[in-house]
Amino acid sequence: MKALGIDLGTTSIAAVVYDAAASRVLWYQSQPHGAQLPADHPLASLQDAVRMFDLAERMVEGGLAEHPDVAAIGVTGQMHGVVYLDAKLDPVSPLFTWQDGRAGEAAEAGETFAARLSRLTGTPVHPGYGLATHAWLLHRGLVPQGARWIATLPDAFAARLAGSSRPRAHASLAHSMGGFDLANGAFAAEGLQASGIDLGLLPEVAPDLAVLGEHRGIPVAVALGDHQASFLGAVGAAEGGVLVNIGTGAQVSVCVRGRPELPPGAELRPFLGDLHLATAATLAGGAAYALVATFFDRVAQLYGVESPRSAYEVLDEAIAAWRQSGGGPFPRVRPTFFGSRWGDNGGARVEGWTASGMTPEAFAWGVLRGVAEELHEGYERLAPGASEAAGALAGAGNALRVNRHLRDAVEAVFGRPVRLAPHPEEAAQGAARWAAMAVTA
Repeated sequence: MKALGIDLGTTSIAAVVYDAAASRVLWYQSQPHGAQLPADHPLASLQDAVRMFDLAERMVEGGLAEHPDVAAIGVTGQMHGVVYLDAKLDPVSPLFTWQDGRAGEAAEAGETFAARLSRLTGTPVHPGYGLATHAWLLHRGLVPQGARWIATLPDAFAARLAGSSRPRAHASLAHSMGGFDLANGAFAAEGLQASGIDLGLLPEVAPDLAVLGEHRGIPVAVALGDHQASFLGAVGAAEGGVLVNIGTGAQVSVCVRGRPELPPGAELRPFLGDLHLATAATLAGGAAYALVATFFDRVAQLYGVESPRSAYEVLDEAIAAWRQSGGGPFPRVRPTFFGSRWGDNGGARVEGWTASGMTPEAFAWGVLRGVAEELHEGYERLAPGASEAAGALAGAGNALRVNRHLRDAVEAVFGRPVRLAPHPEEAAQGAARWAAMAVTA
């Protein structure tokens, strides 16, 4: 069976056609969507949902034109963020992404909107989670007119593709919105109502491997969160599997059965059936290194220099030469530029930066090591014994795939080799596999 999977990511959209019988990708396409929008609030993060939908629809049609015998379509994409839809499932707002930090502002008596929602629902809710952002917008009277539904981007796209009359969400994406009771597999209705949220706006929670409808006669599966899709694409649905996923953000995950108690800083996320992903997520993956590249680009501009080469390329060569010559002192960087889900929200820290290490390449390497160290710290918070596992780590995410120095940093910090999936679009491949499973279930 051939299945098409599409991933609506934070920076790009990717599509694959996957041969489930041969376990290989037959066709793929990836393109930056350039959908970031300006915002009038320093903590806001907005993207043009219509632009992303249009590009994703073109990619779906391109894949079907190349492989008209596709028998299932799967959708994945960035989690946590939400878009408001009208009764026809057309966006009436931008996408409020997972990087939107406004719910970290105080609601009342010093309690943030995210913390208040967490307390009322008894579930972990962080700034950037869609319903926390919704609570902030609701408090300020900024929920758009005509909003009939609130949904994650992949759920909205899957519903439109399938010709549905309302969004339906798999637990992976419903949970990512916040206020989701994992034990009951449903939104925490009482707590959400106490916070002032209208339950009628929420998507219906769909079971595993549900088929939403058809697109051009092809079954469309309920969307799967990009974290779970990446795990499925890179590791499979195997208990004990481990995945380090570094894209714009980053996560380290272990597949566990049931709902074990996790220590503070770790989170249990729905996956498939009784399998869950014990996860530690950071806000600084590839985005932290992007800040470094932008910083050095800005330095060059201050000197009136417009380089024909990207800062990433220049830094890659500089770090390589620095490491080949023996390296040397480099600073210890805590790359919490965007805050932390573990309570460390005082900004990034740089320690031990000596005069002999005062070079761009030493600082850039320190940031990469810091990204790896923050992930490893999260790994240590996971299920007991997880950090003692042996063997290679499965790796996914564009940042980890394209940056050889980041891979080396992860291997050095974890003390284990990183095994990348054979195809770069792990999340889209996972969505395709998910769709094939749904059609044959």
